[in-house]
Amino acid sequence: MPDETAIVPMFGRAEFDADKATFLQSLNMTDGALLLVDKPYGFTSFNLVNRLKHILQRFSGDKWVKVGHGGTLDPLATGLLIIATRRATRSLTQLLGLEKTYWCELRLGITTPSFDLETPITIVGISDGVTAAIVETAVLGLVGEQLQTPPMYSAVKLRGKPMYEHARKGRQIEIAAKQITIHSISDVHISLPIVSFRIRCTKGTYIRSIVADLGTKLGCGAVLINLRRELIGEYDVKDAISAEQLDSLSEPGVTQ
Repeated sequence: MPDETAIVPMFGRAEFDADKATFLQSLNMTDGALLLVDKPYGFTSFNLVNRLKHILQRFSGDKWVKVGHGGTLDPLATGLLIIATRRATRSLTQLLGLEKTYWCELRLGITTPSFDLETPITIVGISDGVTAAIVETAVLGLVGEQLQTPPMYSAVKLRGKPMYEHARKGRQIEIAAKQITIHSISDVHISLPIVSFRIRCTKGTYIRSIVADLGTKLGCGAVLINLRRELIGEYDVKDAISAEQLDSLSEPGVTQ
């Protein structure tokens, strides 16, 4: 099957800076385009998709414009989100299969039901035997193929509803594990109880689960406190526009 993303135009910061009006017109083309956006903390992926959809509807006068994204990010995560407009949404399947690179930061000695800061914290503590050297060995040992169970607080759907809806109602549901691969871990920094590193992995990998498994392995628990997606395949967040720049496309001087 041909790589549809190879023939779909991609737009980011350089094109935005060159001319916002042309930038907006390009996103509105019948064939559509791909847009690199740097998702801020606290925003959902759907929120940014919906913002662009409303901008294009106002700009084109169409009552409905198809817009989608190439792989969701948790609300508490930041970084690269690829949004497709109009016919370019057909290329999203290829984007979903690309490898992802994240920078993550975690805190040892605590746990939460969601494996991040969305839910209440339980303090576990760190024993004297958990040294920086032991932690580094455990982190680097995460590389390779493995089975991963998605967290209960995730967007994985069961019976038509995201798992987090079931979790918030206190339902305990067994989730099937799936095969993932951690290709590499680099730039490991340890200042106990804080640990950070860069991780390159296959699609569908939950970094929150990786962190929780690491905490279990060390016997002290661990919670993800910062997550930033830097790369989707070769697409780089450095080339993305901000949410503020996205919103500026609705300004009268651009849309008229």
